[in-house]
Amino acid sequence: MKLDSSFTYYGTSEFSASILQGLLKAGLKPNLIVSTIAKPAGRGLKIKPVPVAQIAKELNLPLLEVKTLKDKEIQKQLSLSATPFAILAAFGKIIPPEILELYPKGIINVHPSLLPLYRGPAPIQYAIRDGQHHTGVSLIILDKEVDHGPILAQEKCLIEKIDNITSLSNKLAEISIKLLLSTINSYLDNSLSLITQDHNKATFTKMITREDGKADFLKSAIELNNERRAFTPWPGLWTTWQGKIVKFLETKPSEPSSGTPGKIELINNDLIIHCGQGVLLINSLQLEGGKQLSSSEFLRGHKDFIAAKLPS
Repeated sequence: MKLDSSFTYYGTSEFSASILQGLLKAGLKPNLIVSTIAKPAGRGLKIKPVPVAQIAKELNLPLLEVKTLKDKEIQKQLSLSATPFAILAAFGKIIPPEILELYPKGIINVHPSLLPLYRGPAPIQYAIRDGQHHTGVSLIILDKEVDHGPILAQEKCLIEKIDNITSLSNKLAEISIKLLLSTINSYLDNSLSLITQDHNKATFTKMITREDGKADFLKSAIELNNERRAFTPWPGLWTTWQGKIVKFLETKPSEPSSGTPGKIELINNDLIIHCGQGVLLINSLQLEGGKQLSSSEFLRGHKDFIAAKLPS
């Protein structure tokens, strides 16, 4: 089997959509794309296809949208269209054993971390949040445990101080495309040695929730800035003020701090919040129900924000 062998593509998110676009650009068209059914979202609760499904529909590619892969009818449909192997990237659903067994050469999973580090659903956010200087991409063969299978290939990626979830995801998607294109032939020809993960070194992530973005000003300014980079646009780095949510959209850590954590001040025209260590400079923010404003624009309409004490 060669790189142009038929394959199935499983994916849902923007990250996965970028990888699919890269494969299509390289001339690799999946026999079938499997994606998840969109849920109503936004103020009007409109249903918009998830990014991978959107690409399939725009290009009129074979598409199967699913709520779960545990459904017997879905499994039957996949069995009838099974290919020698599959590629999976950020699909977001459990892959049951019945699906794993459909592909003689297995399912190649694109995971945006240097496994066994950061297994689970939010490896990119966790790497930024934790202040890591590097992360990467791992290609593994899926097995019955989460991000547990043997490694085909890995490539490291620098996390720059200005990187956020969007920019780092884009870089990792580009690496993923190149790694897939340079690896799949060797794997399909059985000329690639698989490496067993060191499971004793495994670390894990969990689904990001709204509460993950709630600012705790007892933390250091560097930690809070990392959380803002990791969690913007959703759930964002946020707190409450006068009964409303305030999101901090552009921030920068600075030293030193001599104030109470959570205390807001205006120093040399800089809007700052004292933290457990250092201060967090606020360059732009958004009050619930309003639009994004620079700190100076925000203060013109909310002078009482100065000298407020935010909760920790």
